[in-house]
Amino acid sequence: MASEYLRWKYKDVQPNKPVTRTKKQRRQNWWHYHKWHVILGLAAVCIAGNLVWHTLTQVHPDYQIAYVAAAPLSEEETAVWEEKLAVLGTDCNGDGKIVVQVNQYLSAQEDVMYAAASNVRLMADLDACESYFFLLEDPDGFQEGYEVLQEDWFPVENGLYLARRTFWENRVPKNIEDCGALWERLRKEAA
Repeated sequence: MASEYLRWKYKDVQPNKPVTRTKKQRRQNWWHYHKWHVILGLAAVCIAGNLVWHTLTQVHPDYQIAYVAAAPLSEEETAVWEEKLAVLGTDCNGDGKIVVQVNQYLSAQEDVMYAAASNVRLMADLDACESYFFLLEDPDGFQEGYEVLQEDWFPVENGLYLARRTFWENRVPKNIEDCGALWERLRKEAA
């Protein structure tokens, strides 16, 4: 009985004719359902492009010098040290430029958290064997605390000492020979 009723109820029902849409309406319909996919895809492409760009344009220093003291070096003093090592050094990584980077690790800070962060950065530098040269206020105290210096440091201007690192494991910087040659040139210049 229900089927007779349904037949009678829907006897005049005709299926809808397919709607033909214009190209603009089809594009609008597609955009309505896919806009978030497109936006997320563009964001992913931008992030990946940014990472690739930063990786390809990153400058790797030929030499790194760690400055460990209570007060920071001024920009002028930092530039002088970078220039001095760049003039005496060689292009270790073959990129056509001699790049020297001064890493500053400040030991005596009023802010305990900043001093602890600086110490963690210094420990990471020592662990990664990044800095071969050290510019120190107190080389004896630094050697007592970290035991990483060779005992041939020498005084330079402003009460600072220039020291070099010793390595007791198989992990050494890639440019260890170039660093050794630069150390000898710095010793001759200081004498």
